[in-house]
Amino acid sequence: MFLFRWLKRLAKVAFWLVVLIVLIPIAGLAYGFLSTSSLPATPLPGLAEGRPAEALAAKVRTEIPDYVRPEESTFLTYPEWAIVYAAREYAGFVARNSPSDFPYWAYIGRFWQDYAMVIRASSDHPFNFANHQMLAVIGTSHTIELALQSVYENTVGRITGAIAASPTAADRYLATTAADYAAFLDQVPWYEFPYANERAGLKALARPAGDDEVRFAERRAAFGFAWWIKQGYADLIRSALAATADPALLDIHVWAKGPVGEATRPEADTALELDMGDGGAVFVTRRYQVFTDMIPRLIEQGVSFVEIGGNDEILVTVLSNGALDLPDGTRELFAYPLPASPDVRRTGFVAAVPRLHMTIPAVLTAGARLEHVYDY
Repeated sequence: MFLFRWLKRLAKVAFWLVVLIVLIPIAGLAYGFLSTSSLPATPLPGLAEGRPAEALAAKVRTEIPDYVRPEESTFLTYPEWAIVYAAREYAGFVARNSPSDFPYWAYIGRFWQDYAMVIRASSDHPFNFANHQMLAVIGTSHTIELALQSVYENTVGRITGAIAASPTAADRYLATTAADYAAFLDQVPWYEFPYANERAGLKALARPAGDDEVRFAERRAAFGFAWWIKQGYADLIRSALAATADPALLDIHVWAKGPVGEATRPEADTALELDMGDGGAVFVTRRYQVFTDMIPRLIEQGVSFVEIGGNDEILVTVLSNGALDLPDGTRELFAYPLPASPDVRRTGFVAAVPRLHMTIPAVLTAGARLEHVYDY
């Protein structure tokens, strides 16, 4: 009888946990839509400039496998990168401040606002079930992780932080790991991060003389346990993806004009695929941050773009210390101060690919820093 009552209670707890998890993306998106505005519907100027001849475009699409990527992915990729930026901004914050003061809930809200925004931005494109499924899962995980961390850091973490006169060796180790993790995410999925190795390093850390014993022990125990959980979750996600999903495409095809061969030759993991003379050339290169960092270098050498991933619109974000006047050939989607660094603004805009060689230099000249070009 006791066992039956225990199983019944366990089933009830499991049921309400499932309900809570299901409600997170529903409540999150409701908040996102209610707290953001609808987007302008004005056509993006510059799309017709340099549009390739139909016969040439058909040749490229026929001869190069996986040349065309779904255009809606340039928008739907953004919330995933917003989690990367949250990790980056957390690392920058805890390098100078107590983790108890980090605005965890602001970053939770920001994710769902970003997700609502890209749903609006991609509404004219086909519904991409795989992208939305991924965003719902990682958004829910992101919300749970930051919410739990906020509760812990503002209770136990704040108490041990008040007891300690200064950051301990464990605090410095955690700050270094946060920076390593943020850099890791620029090119590699989070579930590949070696949490177990970091946990072992934290466990082996010796407390220097003068470090507060309570704070040192609390940091080691709390983050050691958290990384144990995250390693198990990462292993589960990795196994599930291997069993159910196709491997992510790690490269991107770019149709460009100008000295394409000469400009791309020194770039790592980049190869010229198709030279069409006056019609330009197609090269393939690595995706993610590597591609973003390459674009200004190519533009400096006189390269312009016809299509990226077979598309003529692409999402770009930049960082600046003030409001920006965006150049022609763009349409602003959002602009907001970073929750952890309110003096820095992130601006996201859609750019016409044929004008990208003018757009990027214009925003850089205006004082912005290129953050990312979202390559489908």
